[in-house]
Amino acid sequence: MVTLSNVSRILVIRYGRLGDLVLLAPALRALRRRFPAAHISALVDQRYASVPEMCSAVDRVIAFDRIGMRDSPWWSGALSALRSARELRKARYDLVIDFHGFRETNLLAWYSRAPWRIGLERNEPSYLPFCFNLDPVPENQNLHVADRFDSLVETLGASPGERDIRLEVPADSRFKANRFLREKGMDGYPRLIAMNLGASAADKMWPATRFAALADRLAERFDLGVLFLCGPGEEALLRQAESSLKTNRYALAPQLGLKDLAAVISRCHLLVSNDSGPMHFGPALGVPTLGLFSLSDPLHYRPLGNRSRVIRKIPVGDIEVGEVFEQVSEMLAPD
Repeated sequence: MVTLSNVSRILVIRYGRLGDLVLLAPALRALRRRFPAAHISALVDQRYASVPEMCSAVDRVIAFDRIGMRDSPWWSGALSALRSARELRKARYDLVIDFHGFRETNLLAWYSRAPWRIGLERNEPSYLPFCFNLDPVPENQNLHVADRFDSLVETLGASPGERDIRLEVPADSRFKANRFLREKGMDGYPRLIAMNLGASAADKMWPATRFAALADRLAERFDLGVLFLCGPGEEALLRQAESSLKTNRYALAPQLGLKDLAAVISRCHLLVSNDSGPMHFGPALGVPTLGLFSLSDPLHYRPLGNRSRVIRKIPVGDIEVGEVFEQVSEMLAPD
């Protein structure tokens, strides 16, 4: 364990992805317990800045336009990167923690001139040891992603203890979620189930028509409503599901912002999701979650929490509606 003193300003770096940033929350809370008076900033991809904004352990979120920088001319991207690096140096951080382990994040840590710098050492030659003055923490690929993050803060004396995976949804997003559910006629059901149809790749998506068949069976068996979710560019999945639905106890929720999506999920009694970023919102909001896996190993990416479950088959289309129905029925049963 590293003994640190006079740490009043901390920068953590983790650009994304969505699910990884949700899984970073326990490490951030552990870091807050270790340094209760410190000001903690988080440098993240602007697409996912809403996630650390929902974690009370973070005082400031610095949104970084990685996509804009990538797609701009090389000289423009280089100037933007240099401006960002200079701003970080001006902030005079005492401790910089690189949770990402890319060359660019290594260099940002080094350029900050923070007295203490530490990072995850990825299992590839991107790690630049000269950027850090604390011993690296090897990224153990056999661990869950959240455990990898925890291993880094544990080196600093921040014990995760009873892992705190909470995210806090802002009041305005809760208000919008309540209004949305009321307008969709979903607020009258004693229970709501959210179904997340999207994922980052087609071979990680359980067919939308299977989600529809699951919704029909659940609506026939239980007094509940079903909310179908998707991300930007995935609206076709909602149309596929809707075209084969028999029940009318459903609503579609396309393209919600991340805070509004979290607010809607927080109103549900259960989340059924493909292996994707929104899946991790369920446990972080206290919602029992069933994750449907194929290529990714649940050992590394399963939804956290003792009320979460997973089903995995390769290909994902081999998962039968009946076995998902059985798992959901058990999860809906009273304790």
